Amino acid sequence: MIGGLLTITAVPAVINPFRFIGLGDWLWLWCLLAFAGFCLLSVASVRLAIAWSGVRRWSLAFCASCMALAALAGIAWGGLTTMLVDYSNEQRVATVSADGRFAIVLYYADRRSANLTDQPDGLYLQTTEGFFSKREYLGCLSDSGDHRLDSVRFADANTIVVRQEGQEGKRERSVSFDPVKVRVGSPIGDSCPPDLYTG
Repeated sequence: MIGGLLTITAVPAVINPFRFIGLGDWLWLWCLLAFAGFCLLSVASVRLAIAWSGVRRWSLAFCASCMALAALAGIAWGGLTTMLVDYSNEQRVATVSADGRFAIVLYYADRRSANLTDQPDGLYLQTTEGFFSKREYLGCLSDSGDHRLDSVRFADANTIVVRQEGQEGKRERSVSFDPVKVRVGSPIGDSCPPDLYTG
């Protein structure tokens, strides 16, 4: 029972289909809970297999093996994520929408470059709901040559304007988003991976 509850809680948290930043920040914890849940389910399957006979025994033994493998996969995923993901990044809020529901977050992969306020590695649209805030990739500027970020603002309820400046002068790019689903129509900077944000 407890194993099932742990697994039902942890697996959706690891997958994080709604992009809650709170779940992303605690990925290692959800992987650990998934590991514990699958282990408990595997032990329960083994105990039932011992008590029963025939086809049921073999079916439960197979289930126990699958649960054990899932537990190993969960703990391996959590360990690899912890080792490979660099959390030494800097994030700062560039601006907030007029109604206070959304913010644009500047992401700096290297904390040392965070003093270069005009050269973030990525831009993200984020709701302002605390633990359950959703984050969506807005784009990056690395494909824009010498252009630097001049400003970013909300033009209206579903449009963001990114202004850049460089040797060729200033230019503006508009990005539309769905305020209900928190989805960006077409992110800027196609050469950048949309998974810069890792937690």
